[in-house]
Formats: sequence, structure tokens, C-alpha cells
Amino acid sequence: MTSSDAPTHPFQFNVQPPPTSFLTGTWYVNYSTLPMWKDKRNVRITYTALTPSNPTEDSSTPRLDDLVEYQTLTSDKVKTIQGIDTPSGGDTTAWDWRGKGWLKIASSHWEFLDWDNTWDDGKEEWAVIWFQKTLFTPEGIDILSRRKEGVGDQALRIIKMYLSGRKEYGALSSWLFEVKRDGVPPARPV
Repeated sequence: MTSSDAPTHPFQFNVQPPPTSFLTGTWYVNYSTLPMWKDKRNVRITYTALTPSNPTEDSSTPRLDDLVEYQTLTSDKVKTIQGIDTPSGGDTTAWDWRGKGWLKIASSHWEFLDWDNTWDDGKEEWAVIWFQKTLFTPEGIDILSRRKEGVGDQALRIIKMYLSGRKEYGALSSWLFEVKRDGVPPARPV
């Protein structure tokens, strides 16, 4: 990072790969730049660790079942997108997703830009994910939280400040919008 790329606050993004135990479980998509979520609500992703599918597979390489659930703004029906995530490279910072079923032809690459499981004395876990452009979606960023109500105001301010200060994510981060979640008041000014 050059001095012109450095954030103007003491916060630095987590450069350590997240442990698989941090990934597993349900995450709520609080903010996104992906247009596909503009007319959706209650978007959540559940990652479940998978055991090797055959005895010759390396059991030290984690694989995750990836279940995305969401509702349209006008329906109570829950829709799903299912896939499998495998690490892209030697650690759990970058992942490759492959769809299941009729989505088996679809794939994507995503990476953790940051994650934290110690914010507010461990009461808040959040992650910032970057998605590479695919045939079906533009490049994008999601801000996820374990809590449906979302990341706290202070964490959100710092995440947005850091993203906007990075030339590779600054323009993209200006497109972040709040993803609607039932029972959560509309966007807080940040």
C-alpha cells in the first residue's frame, strides 16, 4: 500500500485469512452494490462445512455448502440459490463458487476484503466481500453481519471510509445501498 492509498484513520483491514469456523453459519447481507438485491429483502447466506465427497479428496481443504435465501419485495415466498465454495489458492481469503442443480453452469470468484469477530467485545461479527464480475453479475461488494439488524454505525462508517479511500474499491463503494430486512428500520444516515 502506498501512502496515497493509506486510509485517513487508524483502522486497517484484517489481512489474515478467516478460519472456516468464522465462515460457517448464517450471515445477513446488510449492504451491497449488486443490482440483483435492489428488489429483494431478507437476503441471507448460510455456509455449512462439507466433508470430502470421496476418500481420495484432501480433507484439509475446506469446502462450503453455500445457501442464499431471499424474498422479493412483494412476496413471502423464500427463494434460494445453492452452490459449493472452494478456496481459490492456499487459504480462506479467496473462494470460487459453483452453482448446484440448473445453476451448475454458473460460477463466480469472491474474496474477503475484511472480517472481524472481535468488534464491540465480540458481540458483533461482520465481513466485507468483493465479487468478481461474471457473465450474470457486475463486480460488487457486500457487507455482511451475523445480526439481522446489521453492522453497528461505527463499524459501518469505518468500513465505508476505508473502502472509499482505496482506489480499487472507492468508486464501487459509492454504489453501496442498504438491503431491506423485515423488522429493521430503513437506512441510518452514516
